[in-house]
Amino acid sequence: MKKPNDIASLFMPPASRGLAIMAVLTTLFMAGSVLLLKAAGDPIVVIVNNENPIDNLSMSELKKLFLSDRSRWDTGKAVAPVMLVGGAPERTSFLKIVCGMDDADLKKYFLAAAFSGKTVTPPKEVGSASTLKSFVAGSPGAIGFLKASDLPAGDSTVKAVKIEGAAPSDPGYKLKM
Repeated sequence: MKKPNDIASLFMPPASRGLAIMAVLTTLFMAGSVLLLKAAGDPIVVIVNNENPIDNLSMSELKKLFLSDRSRWDTGKAVAPVMLVGGAPERTSFLKIVCGMDDADLKKYFLAAAFSGKTVTPPKEVGSASTLKSFVAGSPGAIGFLKASDLPAGDSTVKAVKIEGAAPSDPGYKLKM
């Protein structure tokens, strides 16, 4: 007679053990999928300085602002884009959705533009959402983005901008992680 080598084998006939293992694996997979779906839906909020009269931007305008194709706001203030350092999930999502590129493509873009003589300035990079928010709050031409969870409701230090007419809480909002 074979000795049982785990607890499950003491209480289940051999045919049921496989089903039990499948049930556990399915539960773990589903729990992981729920976490991924939740993270995948987190909105990315575009913020500007409170003095900036802009309330809405198209995806095309947003791309131009972050790739230095537009250097001035309608007010005449210089555009000062800022983003978190490479590897931040919101940066990765933003670059993919808005610019159609990743971090390596962004570096190549600015290198090629500078090499061709185009006057471009890459976005300022900061290490935290609070530093990004402080930079935007203190710079009249600044524009940045962060996870919605990094901008508490009622925060009046910066202004959230609609994208394509939608706010981050709207169902049709396009900037999500």
